[in-house]
Amino acid sequence: MAPEGAGRAPGLGRARLEPIIAPWLADPGGWSIAIEDPAGRVVAGSQADRAVTEAQGRISADVVIDGAVAFRVVAQGPAPAGHPLPAAIESLAIALGELLTEGRSHDATRRALEEERSLAVAETLGTDARELAKGRRQQRSFVSLVAPDVRGYDLASHYAAARDIGGDFFELFRLQRRGHPLAIAVADVTGKGLDAALLMAFSRPVLHTALNAASGPADALARTNRVLVGERRATLFVTAVCAVLEPGRGRIRVANAGHEPPLLVPADGSPVAPVGESGALIGAFASLAAPETEATLLPGDMMLFYTDGATDTVDPTGERFGDERLLATIEAARDGSAHDLVAAIRDAIQSFRSDVEPADDLTLVAIGRHRRSSTRR
Repeated sequence: MAPEGAGRAPGLGRARLEPIIAPWLADPGGWSIAIEDPAGRVVAGSQADRAVTEAQGRISADVVIDGAVAFRVVAQGPAPAGHPLPAAIESLAIALGELLTEGRSHDATRRALEEERSLAVAETLGTDARELAKGRRQQRSFVSLVAPDVRGYDLASHYAAARDIGGDFFELFRLQRRGHPLAIAVADVTGKGLDAALLMAFSRPVLHTALNAASGPADALARTNRVLVGERRATLFVTAVCAVLEPGRGRIRVANAGHEPPLLVPADGSPVAPVGESGALIGAFASLAAPETEATLLPGDMMLFYTDGATDTVDPTGERFGDERLLATIEAARDGSAHDLVAAIRDAIQSFRSDVEPADDLTLVAIGRHRRSSTRR
């Protein structure tokens, strides 16, 4: 555990903390959510009587800033098996910690200064503008750009947050089961503002947990949908595509809930083709039957996952980047690695957009199987 003693971090008082945890303050399952300082004093939220709830369950996650515990996110209440709240609490704590430590690189420092200015300006513009400025920070905190090592494969990604929040998130991680298959999740929360950022913050750990527990990607999406519909009662929705890759065989199962289908880029020069069909959005209906498709990544094949921030990018005349330009860019880069493919699409979009501010977040994830021969099985 990190040493304590950081005390209350500057810039994160009750006024800023309360909106972040507001969606959980009235949890119908009886949970009490609060943020405490290292001495156990409640600085945001409404902590229940520990003597009453201790027998039911207490979950806490440290908010670490510069190696010291500055706050704790604490949840108390009944703890049914499989409840996604522990993962959500952990993600919220990580986001709060990263919120205050963005300035560790030049780019992060620049972003932090820009956002501090936007917050200052937003004070004169009202609550909606302040929510957007705060929400941008939340959204960036939840995206991990570090991919696991998968023997025989290249994993590449690019994420760029828009000025306003679109709610993209993605994950690449090994599942906790025999063979440790690779899980891929790419999602986009509909809407803008702090509500979108908070729904993304809640959805990511739920989807992560579901992928570990489910029989496959379609089951994981169905489990996530039940949680969002039954517990969050959100007015926003989530599009998501999930996949599970067995590295040894190259077998990949893909399920889609209202998202852009991933694109298979065959090594033999065959046409780039979408994988599977798109089903209903997560959170829209009580029952979700996301279509699941199976494919095989042969040596040299690649698969691209992306969000609509790619095709919806516009140039100074208002023209969209669109599907045709995306496919043309893929064709020009298909002989390279997954990293080459992602870089080519990123650069093409940035060049096309020129000095136009992005309207949505952009997420690109490519999985490439190493070449062993020029002959496909």
